[in-house]
Amino acid sequence: MDDMARDIMEMVSPSAPPRAIDAFNALRRLSACLDEHLAGEASFLYTDQLRAETSRLETEIAAFERDFEDLKQEWALYLHEWTPDNIAIDWRNFSHATLWIMNRLRARIMQENDILYPLALQQSRIRLRDPDQNG
Repeated sequence: MDDMARDIMEMVSPSAPPRAIDAFNALRRLSACLDEHLAGEASFLYTDQLRAETSRLETEIAAFERDFEDLKQEWALYLHEWTPDNIAIDWRNFSHATLWIMNRLRARIMQENDILYPLALQQSRIRLRDPDQNG
């Protein structure tokens, strides 16, 4: 996802020519990937919320959920606002909005990689990926 977000940021950079349909399609692919990612995450991160003793992972998950609610709302508004027509009409503002939301999304991905996943690995909620597997 981080690579997809970075590619979108390059697509909307100030020096790039407007590519409304390409940008819209890239956003839809990223959105689908994000939905799939969140669903997969839910299957291993949100399993022990009824435990009597809260672990550091559950504490971090709760904090991430609170923080992520704002980003999810902003993401939904962003996707609703930027239709292919609106992107084509107002490429400049679309570019600014896109750079802002992609930076937020990439920061979230970095937090997951730096905090949540190491804790989930430590508590055996996830396994390291086999280096021979693609993806």
